[in-house]
Amino acid sequence: MPSDLVIRQATLADAPALSALRWRWAQPGRTPGAGEAQEFAATLAGWMDAQGDRSVCQVADLDGDLVGMAWLALFDRVPNPGDAVRRSGDVQSVFVVPEHQGRGIGQRLVESLCAAADDLGVRKLTLDSRDSVMPFYERLGFTAQGTMMTRARP
Repeated sequence: MPSDLVIRQATLADAPALSALRWRWAQPGRTPGAGEAQEFAATLAGWMDAQGDRSVCQVADLDGDLVGMAWLALFDRVPNPGDAVRRSGDVQSVFVVPEHQGRGIGQRLVESLCAAADDLGVRKLTLDSRDSVMPFYERLGFTAQGTMMTRARP
């Protein structure tokens, strides 16, 4: 693990670098044109600004360069009698650039997201992951839930 690596909460000023990470995560192997990159950076910045406190992003900052990210989408579940605040979160888009993988950065990002969720009173965290990455999340305290189902838009 690089000693000069800092895990911190992203700010709106990080949007251009985060948009480059999101691009690498979502479309590996495809380099955007300059116009595409600028447009997506503006789109992401607008989205981050609109989300306010409904989203948390932790970044791995290595000497001023972002080499990883992990997102937490926050939402409040319907209240139950005697249980009015049921805040939940969904871990999303955990990514470390390939040249920095295998150094514990992803683990530190997810641990940082979990700590932020705890600080915010989140009682339940979910995530959707590829089978090959499940052992990574299990080592961090996540368990597979056999009843979890998803529905894709037709």
